Amino acid sequence: MVDRTQVQAPATPPGDPVTTPLRSATTRYAKGAWWVTFLLFIFMVINFADKAILGLVAKPLSEEFGLDAVAYGHVASSFYLLFSIAAFVVGLLGDRIPTRWLLLGLALMWALTQIPMLFTTSTAVLIATRVLLGAAEGPAYGTANHALHKWFDDRHRQVPSSIMTAGACVGPLIAAPALTWVIVNYGWRAGFGALAVIGFIWCALWATVRREGPLGNAVDLDTPAPDTETETETGRDSEVSLLQIIRSGTWIGATLLVFAAYWGMSIAVAWLPRYMQDGLGYSTTTMGNLVALSWTIGAVFMIGGGWISQRLTTKGIPTRISRGIFGSALVLSGGLAAFVGVRTGSPIASLLLLMVAVGAPTAVYAMGQTLISEIAPLRRRGAALGLHVGISTVAGIIAPTVMGNLIAAGTDPLSGFTKGFDALALVLIVAAVAGALLIRPEKDTQRLSLKV
Repeated sequence: MVDRTQVQAPATPPGDPVTTPLRSATTRYAKGAWWVTFLLFIFMVINFADKAILGLVAKPLSEEFGLDAVAYGHVASSFYLLFSIAAFVVGLLGDRIPTRWLLLGLALMWALTQIPMLFTTSTAVLIATRVLLGAAEGPAYGTANHALHKWFDDRHRQVPSSIMTAGACVGPLIAAPALTWVIVNYGWRAGFGALAVIGFIWCALWATVRREGPLGNAVDLDTPAPDTETETETGRDSEVSLLQIIRSGTWIGATLLVFAAYWGMSIAVAWLPRYMQDGLGYSTTTMGNLVALSWTIGAVFMIGGGWISQRLTTKGIPTRISRGIFGSALVLSGGLAAFVGVRTGSPIASLLLLMVAVGAPTAVYAMGQTLISEIAPLRRRGAALGLHVGISTVAGIIAPTVMGNLIAAGTDPLSGFTKGFDALALVLIVAAVAGALLIRPEKDTQRLSLKV
C-alpha cells in the first residue's frame, strides 16, 4: 500500500526546474513504485498464462471439440477479434479514468471468462470465451505501461517496463509445466479453473494500490497527485494531436517492430507446442518442459535487452540507437534465426533457433512502449499507447490462421510448419529494416514540440 503521507511535492531548486522534482519524486515513491512494478509483473504473468493455456490443451481440446488444423487456427485467432479495438478504446479511457481501476476491471474479466471452460461442450461458447478474454486482455499491456510510467521518469522506465513485460515470458514459463501437470492429472479443463482462481487472488492484491503514480496527471480525483509531473503539457504541448503522434516515424516504426514480434509470439502460443508434438514427435510432458524453455529464452532476451537499452540511454546514447536500432537488431536476429532454423538438419538445433526466433524480438515490447511514451505528451499517452497495442496485435488475428492454412496446405505437417516459419522470418526481417529507418525519437520529439 502506498503511503498517503508522502504526497507533498519536493521543492525545486533554481536552475533545475525539471530534473530535480523528477529525481525527488522517483526516490520518494521508490517503495510504492517497485510494489506496483511487481504487481504489474504478476499481472502480465497471468495475462500470458491465459493465452498459453490454449496451446497447452490444443490436442485434447481439438479432439473433444472435433477441430482440424484450420478450425483450431480460427479458434486461436478468435481471441484477437476484439483485442485491437478494445486496446484503443480502453487506451482512450486511460487518459480520463484512473488506470488502477481499469486494470482491476480487466483482471476480473479474465478470471470470469475462464469459468465457462470448466463445463462447456459447445464450440460457440469456446469461441465466445476466447473473444471476451481477448477483449479484456487487449488493453492490458498498454494500460499497464501507462500506469507504470506514472511511477518512473523517462530515463528510468526501460528496466521496470522490461521487468513488467518479462511477465509475458514468465507466464508461459510457469504455466507450461504447472498447467501441464494439472492437465495430465486432472484433465484439461482444470487448467482453466486454476487460472480463474489466480486471477481473483491478483485482484485482491491490486486493491492495495490506493492511488496513481506521482508522475500522473491527477486523473485520480480522490487522491490528487503531487505537483511533480515533469511532462505537464502547456502551450504547444497540449495542442499535439493523436494524429500527429501516429504519423511520426517513431510511432510507425515502433508499431511495426511490435507487430512482427507479436506475430512470433502468437505463433509460439498457438502453434509451437503443437509443432513439438506433431512436427517433432515429443510427448505431452516433454512438450510442456520445452515450452517452458522457450519462454525462459524469451525472458532472458526481454530483461537483458531492456537492461542493455536502459544502460545505453543513461550513458547518453541517443534513444534512436539505444531503443530503435537496438530493438530493430533484435527483431532482425529473430528473422534470421527463423529462416535458418527450419533448414538445419538437427531437430534440436532447429527447435533452439526457432525459440530464439520468437524470443529475441520480445524485447521490443517494452522498447516500443518507452519510445512512444518518449514522444507523446501525457494527455495523449494513453491513446497513443492503446492504438499502438491495438494495431500491432492485429498480428495475433492473422498469424495463427496463416499458420493453420499453411500447415493444411503442406504435404505433411513438417513441411506446413516450415512454410509457416518462413512467413514469420519474412515478417520479422521486413519490420526490422523499416524500424531501423523510421525510428527517430529525438527528431520526432522536436518536431512535435515536446519537452525532453
